[in-house]
Amino acid sequence: MSDQADHTQAAPPVRIADGGIELIAYELTPNPGFLIEPAKPTRDWMDKAPGRTPYRCLPMVMANQAGWFIRAPATMTARWNGKVDTSGLEIKLTDPSYKGPPFAVSNFGMGIITFQFPWMFRTPPGVGLWVHGPPNEPRDNLTALEGLVETDWIESPFTMNWKIQRRGSPVYFQKGDALCLLTPFPLDLLETVQPRAKMLSEDPKLMESVLKNRKKRLELVQEQSGSQDGKTAWEKTYFKGEKADGSQTDRHRTNFRLRPFPEGS
Repeated sequence: MSDQADHTQAAPPVRIADGGIELIAYELTPNPGFLIEPAKPTRDWMDKAPGRTPYRCLPMVMANQAGWFIRAPATMTARWNGKVDTSGLEIKLTDPSYKGPPFAVSNFGMGIITFQFPWMFRTPPGVGLWVHGPPNEPRDNLTALEGLVETDWIESPFTMNWKIQRRGSPVYFQKGDALCLLTPFPLDLLETVQPRAKMLSEDPKLMESVLKNRKKRLELVQEQSGSQDGKTAWEKTYFKGEKADGSQTDRHRTNFRLRPFPEGS
């Protein structure tokens, strides 16, 4: 065990008032064209997939829209030469119509692009912001570096960072591309979780439902493998919130209806 004292303190329970949880974006500098908007459930590559079949995966569609996007104000390119210091990253704004200050810089070296936003965000006590890359939106040669920010007390803005993986290969962000997703997160949630392991046989009713669902899934896979017309069957029970016995759950969600920030944010 560590001989260092644990000075961490649990956050107070999150209390949701009738008006919901407030997420404030304080403008620190003039906005050069960043846009904050509720994330969309769609993705270009999902639209282009045969039959748009990726949209049949409801958990993925839900993750796509779980927060607010910050979108790039202009098109830019970057290239990393492999050096670990900040001089190893070359960033160019390639949008001639953009007249604002640089919004992407090399602060940390190691091929990391740092995006600087004009806002400081504030959340209620016990709620932070999970600042992460756009879910299910892969980018070639780039990895989003995520952060969980205690925006309930911090008095400075945060940045979003992306790391280039391959030296010498350029990366791109087009105007309007999502730079990050802001997802409110209860800071004391994880430490309230009590992990447990059980045998499924301890819950006979649940076990019966699981076996029924497994049988349906196997039958569906067999039907797909024997298809001659190229069409694929679709198991819609999860999408409809339908249990194995045909009943409907009362806790099912198929989308989020997030409020937008006021115009001009």
